[in-house]
Amino acid sequence: MLEPIADIELVKGLVVEAGKRALSRCGAVACERKADASLVTEVDRETERFISDELARAYPGFGFIGEEYGRHGDRNAPLWACDPIDGTTNFVFGLPHWCVSVGLVHQGVPLLGALYLPCLDELFWAVRGQGAFCNGVRLHAQDRDSLQAEDPLCLTSTPVKLVDLTLIPGTALRCLGSVAAEVAYTARGNLCATVGQGEGIVDVAAALCLAFEAGCEFRYLSGPPVDLPAFVEAYGSPYRPDKDFLLYGPPRMLAYLQRLLRRR
Repeated sequence: MLEPIADIELVKGLVVEAGKRALSRCGAVACERKADASLVTEVDRETERFISDELARAYPGFGFIGEEYGRHGDRNAPLWACDPIDGTTNFVFGLPHWCVSVGLVHQGVPLLGALYLPCLDELFWAVRGQGAFCNGVRLHAQDRDSLQAEDPLCLTSTPVKLVDLTLIPGTALRCLGSVAAEVAYTARGNLCATVGQGEGIVDVAAALCLAFEAGCEFRYLSGPPVDLPAFVEAYGSPYRPDKDFLLYGPPRMLAYLQRLLRRR
């Protein structure tokens, strides 16, 4: 068993506390639009400041990167990656699939992470080499060689508009509005796989640790595994509409999707 370099119990406590603080304002908060037209609220900012301050007190030598305030700290140190409210649109409109997500990565390797969905009281966490869990139950992704009618496949908000799904008819498509939750549900076996595009390390740091510990992979639709150190360093670069789709899921299912999915 690998010895973690940080305390997962501290991280679990932080995401739960932050999530419960935010819950009282779900569906009842003003929002603004960022330059990319996505929504942001003062709850996003307050939550990131709270988590960043608490982690800095506990681990002053670590770096931090967040959705709202960017990156700071030693770039060679272990890096906390935080999305204070992943699924802000859901949060603004009172929909339940949003979460507080915190993961720790070092040299591109997800070491541990936790994410909490307050509306559903679901706490996911994972530590590298020690498994992934939700509310104390260990997670195991469900692999399969093909999709049958009504098998749930998740596409995030950009791929759902761009992917040609005609070769896998009958699949029950889902788009939940929080990629962290979608990858966590893939790790738990609620979704067969998740297809993303454009998300960054702050969105999925915790979820990737869950996914890897549950037996999932992280690959490009074109074939190769995602270069995780490059993925971390690329956060904040301009969105490119020609960027390859990202696949999260167990290996046989990803191989199946790579054979069939194409851009429209």
